Amino acid sequence: MTRSFPLAGLLALAFAATAGAQPPAPPAPPTDALEAPLRPLSARDLDRLAPLMAVGVAAVVEHDMPPLLPAIHYALEVDAPARTVAELLSHPERFPALLPAIAEVTIEERRGDSVAYHWRIVSSVLTLGGRAMLTVYAPPDAAPARGWRIDVERTEGDLGRGREVWRVRPLGPDRSQLTLSTRVDLADANYVTRQMPQASRALSRTITMTTTLAMALRVQAEAERRAGRAPRALDGELRRPAVDVRTLEPLLLHADILAIEAAGDRFRQSTVITRYPRREAQVRSLIADPVAFSEALVQGSSATVTGQPAPDTIDFEWRYDSPIAGASGRMTLRERTDRVFELDATDGAMSGGRWRFETSRLPSGATAVVGWARFDVSEGNFLLRMICDLDPTFRIGLGASTEIMMSRALRIRIDRIPEADDHVPSWRAAAPPATAALAAPRVVPVIRVRDGLPRAPLPPRAADPEAASR
Repeated sequence: MTRSFPLAGLLALAFAATAGAQPPAPPAPPTDALEAPLRPLSARDLDRLAPLMAVGVAAVVEHDMPPLLPAIHYALEVDAPARTVAELLSHPERFPALLPAIAEVTIEERRGDSVAYHWRIVSSVLTLGGRAMLTVYAPPDAAPARGWRIDVERTEGDLGRGREVWRVRPLGPDRSQLTLSTRVDLADANYVTRQMPQASRALSRTITMTTTLAMALRVQAEAERRAGRAPRALDGELRRPAVDVRTLEPLLLHADILAIEAAGDRFRQSTVITRYPRREAQVRSLIADPVAFSEALVQGSSATVTGQPAPDTIDFEWRYDSPIAGASGRMTLRERTDRVFELDATDGAMSGGRWRFETSRLPSGATAVVGWARFDVSEGNFLLRMICDLDPTFRIGLGASTEIMMSRALRIRIDRIPEADDHVPSWRAAAPPATAALAAPRVVPVIRVRDGLPRAPLPPRAADPEAASR
């Protein structure tokens, strides 16, 4: 792609050549999602993620680094030849047959190994569209082990502007590794996204995770079908993935890690692994506080403890008030004897959802939280159901992005706790009296005593200005 050099740039070069006294200052790195560098996962990163790829899709979601949007990386293995996988990614005119959400693709220009195209998503209530340029870099015939690289430049459209870099590497004659690095910015995508600048970063992350994960899973399933493989089995109970979080700390310094166990549009569970640079007791105390935990999830949400059926079990109600997407429900939080927290949605918009949280101390002294969950986000409200109706695979990415939102909301809460405070409080609720069954539930703070030291009451909670940008 040729680019014109602006007159201002020529004048700047001429001035620098005659000034001589000082070298020109290096240019600031680009912040545009289409122009900024997009560094892929290294071979060492992929080795660390191998236990997660063995059971599904591994994802690395970089932390925010304003003004540049964070990148998202996926890595998965495919039981099919690398050439088959690359073929599916290389022909946008065939995307409608691969992705149910895409209604049509119009090829606008071909030039060598590049193709410019326009895509459209059409449903009963919305129509989206955009333009992109796809370029295929195939390996030399003499060096097929180099694999394929497919670059997608999203130049304009309702789903934002940015880049996707797909890599397909052979792991043998009938097996391959598929990776994706992407950064897409929805800030100026359309009228709706321009009205919510504070939430644009979280919105960009959610939509990017949803659409690209759907593509990766569809490509994996179709490539394996063409290779004659049986559909992947997804069985078993909700369980913690067999991974040593200590080996992941170098990645956790700048990103959260996801493990997504899915096949096509079928889903078993997702796991998020997060590092918090605080003591384990501080992190556990916040997780054990159902009110603080719920209020951290979505700006404007609230929770009320309604009962304590057992010493380590809390029942509570949560509510999110919105004229369009309001929701509410009931949950139970329990701390097991093995120190794992269980959070179960018993009624309401998230009914049936199950979340588990385990904490551990990392070599650096920071705390790792492994949270594994099973929740069908399409049951949330009609807006989510409408999105998932476009492509059932979307619900997997939406659920994974919810896990990331949860982990980052907790980070914001934890950052507000003084680092020297070893005794962060948690709340315990007294069950409402039987004679006051119709009265409003009440929250009773109880000072917990651990290691012989009482914990102070919770400080008042201020508004959460950062919640909208998680």
